[in-house]
Amino acid sequence: MPIALWLGSLLTGIASFFGGFLTKKIAMVAAAITVLSGLMVTFKVAIDAALNAITSIVPTGAFLFGLGLLPSNVSSCITAIITAHTASIIYVYWRNILAFRLTSN
Repeated sequence: MPIALWLGSLLTGIASFFGGFLTKKIAMVAAAITVLSGLMVTFKVAIDAALNAITSIVPTGAFLFGLGLLPSNVSSCITAIITAHTASIIYVYWRNILAFRLTSN
């Protein structure tokens, strides 16, 4: 009977360790998704404001004609591109830090 108790406590300890490890990873991913979503919304608002400011300042017919050729979701497309580049830069940064830490030991 003591072996069964010992194995049970060992398995419980291992399960709690892996559970805590996975919980930290899931929390990090959720935080990253939240930050990138906030970043994307901020970029969208900034790009919309910039495009609205440009169209209100420059009332020439040729410029408005050129903006009329752009699709209606141009600010969303620009936002997606900027957010993807930002996420890529953040990923490369953290990958390099992790690689440095792994090779320094």
